[in-house]
Amino acid sequence: MVGEKLTEFRRFITGTVAPHAAAHPNDKWVRHIVAQLNSIESTLDLIASS
Repeated sequence: MVGEKLTEFRRFITGTVAPHAAAHPNDKWVRHIVAQLNSIESTLDLIASS
């Protein structure tokens, strides 16, 4: 279950967030959101691998 959510989350990041972040690399809020999402991804990865 967590592995499926991790896959969905990674697809959201690569399909939605990454293109926006690439279009606005100097935007403070985009950098903040990317950092937060990376943290969530890392946590889900740790849970999935347990």
